Amino acid sequence: YEDITADNFFSSEGDYYSVMVNAYGNLRPWLWNYYNISQVTSDETIVPTRGGDWGDGGVWRELHQHNWSPTNGHIVGLWNDANKGLAQTNQFIFDLEAADASLFSGNNKAEYLAEAKVLRAYYYFQLMDFFGGVPILETAAIDPTNLPARNTRAEVFEFIKSELNTAIPNLKDEHDADQYGRITSGAANGLLARLLLNAEVYSGTADYAGALAACNAVINSGMYSLEANYHDNFAVDNGGSTEAVFSIPNLAVGGFGLTIHMRTMHYNQLPSSPWNGFCTLADFYNSFDTANDVRSDIFLAGQQYDDAGNALTDRQGNPLDFTASLPGITGASETDGIRVVKWAIDNGAAGGEAGNDLAVVRYADVLLMKAECLLATGDETGALAIVNDIRTRAGATARTSLSMDDLLEERGFELAWEGVRRMDLIRHGKFTDAWELKEVTGEDYVKLMPIPFSALGANPQLDQNPGYPAE
Repeated sequence: YEDITADNFFSSEGDYYSVMVNAYGNLRPWLWNYYNISQVTSDETIVPTRGGDWGDGGVWRELHQHNWSPTNGHIVGLWNDANKGLAQTNQFIFDLEAADASLFSGNNKAEYLAEAKVLRAYYYFQLMDFFGGVPILETAAIDPTNLPARNTRAEVFEFIKSELNTAIPNLKDEHDADQYGRITSGAANGLLARLLLNAEVYSGTADYAGALAACNAVINSGMYSLEANYHDNFAVDNGGSTEAVFSIPNLAVGGFGLTIHMRTMHYNQLPSSPWNGFCTLADFYNSFDTANDVRSDIFLAGQQYDDAGNALTDRQGNPLDFTASLPGITGASETDGIRVVKWAIDNGAAGGEAGNDLAVVRYADVLLMKAECLLATGDETGALAIVNDIRTRAGATARTSLSMDDLLEERGFELAWEGVRRMDLIRHGKFTDAWELKEVTGEDYVKLMPIPFSALGANPQLDQNPGYPAE
């Protein structure tokens, strides 16, 4: 620490680039707390207690049944993850804005700044989506005697929109192969489309025209297209997917891989000994056309076999036969619940950490967002054509009409377990509905998470979200 300081470190463009990489590194926690909460609070995923496994103090039951508290570890983790990413990105922006432009080649300084602003916008997006209004900080330093108060959710929404729009003109349309995963204009427009599609939730005023324009910017760029094979999006070597608009790259190396399959598969299904936790709900599984829609191939139902065709057993020697029904959110057996394996198994994974990349925004999602904008503004014909293009790719029968409920269902078919369902249910007014092993809450306040007690204690200027205890 005595040798490398802010005064002597930033002496070349490479120094700034290395710090920018650190800001990108804070996307990795998305695969944990953000993903887990997004899934387990929805009608797609449940984590039942199986004997002594997956009890974890009731945190998974709280998420599924929408009765979480400010001390739920996943909620606290999400708050900390996003704020850490925000703090490090803010520091990088502060240092970069003060940098001597002569250190950089071409337009690289402006490009790095644009990428960092998109990252900062996305960390704010996570906080605003889950917690509502948060302090807007554009400086690296915080006065400990004058800690910041919360901005309103609508103000944070406008800030994110402004940051994305400001950044887009200075972003590249694509990067060299060895720079895969860096923010592009398509990634920023994809995030902007998602933000504006949810504008009514975040700001009180819908903006379908803005969301449609952002979708069209991605579509008309010519950089993306639907993969001919749906499952190629989730292959082990999916880094070249034509649908990867904004992705988090993964490596089959400890601490750097994708572990979603480890959360769902049975202990005996892989040499890496998966954790046998997450499964889907029977109603969600039964909504799929399992005979004709290849998107249903993600489900593991019935008797399971190894690669040689031998029938597998559970740890007691009983047939490893996954069933759709669950006896309850507690008391489940090792085989209760249909499992979901959307990303292909990476046989080279180290300790179960797979090399499949995960798309935060996928091109099919952009198309479905456009369809939703068209449908919301009265163009059912245009929306239906988009939906049927996607259904045709999946081998599913074309729809003859399209309602908003149909559109939500179609998003479930296409984007299952991709971390967008909670957001979709809130936007469509379904998040507080009853579903399997969850009663109707009837309380809108659960559309926001509570501010963790630890955050309230650290900053007395923060106030708790309605419906939750302040201490």
